[in-house]
Amino acid sequence: MEKLYEKVDKLKACLNETTCVIEIKRLLKEINEDKELIKMIEEYNKTEDERIRNKILNNQLFREYKHQEAELNLLILQINQRLRKIIKRDKCGLWK
Repeated sequence: MEKLYEKVDKLKACLNETTCVIEIKRLLKEINEDKELIKMIEEYNKTEDERIRNKILNNQLFREYKHQEAELNLLILQINQRLRKIIKRDKCGLWK
């Protein structure tokens, strides 16, 4: 079991070094520094106004963040597919 924990820690470290994760962290920091964008997001969360939503979606910084977020989700899906190939279960869900 200890080997499994070590491999998971190694995977986490590798993921943290990917371009996608580095970019997400950078963009999130920039978004948090953009007071106008934060204000629009907070306002949208309160009102769910479509005009505010469109302004947020048209913000270049936000769009870049969402793009990187989608890339990270694709990476996670790829990892899950490989794990499913490695870890096989029988019909009852028990380990083989």
